Amino acid sequence: MRQPTVQTIRNPVLPGSHPDPSALRVGDDFYLATSTFEWHPGVRLHHSRDLVHWRPLGGVLDTTRLLDLTGCPDSGGVWAPNLTYADGLFHLVFSNVSTYAGGFTDSPNHLTTAPSVHGPWSDPVPLHARGFDASLFHDGPDSWLLNLVHDWRPGHGGSAGLEATRYDRSARRLVGDPVPITLPPQAGWIEGPNLYRHAD
Repeated sequence: MRQPTVQTIRNPVLPGSHPDPSALRVGDDFYLATSTFEWHPGVRLHHSRDLVHWRPLGGVLDTTRLLDLTGCPDSGGVWAPNLTYADGLFHLVFSNVSTYAGGFTDSPNHLTTAPSVHGPWSDPVPLHARGFDASLFHDGPDSWLLNLVHDWRPGHGGSAGLEATRYDRSARRLVGDPVPITLPPQAGWIEGPNLYRHAD
């Protein structure tokens, strides 16, 4: 009887520095978007068919039309990009932290889309400037933007849970009021929040 072939996978499968990974599957293809902070081009992408072998695709935000890093501090810039797919389009949400002054963690969040992961990417549209590490959740025809809510009052730890705001994909804008998502007191600071549909 023939024995099954055993393959050893050695970690890390993607050596180097690739912070804040956002993983996406479209058909048989897997994509990974990672933070680039103050470095240009913004948001590095990788592609894989087996989650073991990854091929670099370069940076998405490769012009000042897509990302302006003027005055960006060290370790500012693009934090925790979020890559999703809906309506035949790739959706990339990203924060651009341009200062550490005042409430810097309430950073401008933008969205750009493309019919192919290789582009061309649309002019970014502003979403809001409440929190950072925002992410999109697509549920059939509906989409929601999820983000951390900050509370800087003494003794409150900086986090007031999460909120979700409906995103209109055809109009390319947020609509309605944010819906609070209350977390247990021990949840702490939630960076990079994401929603997923599980077990339909």
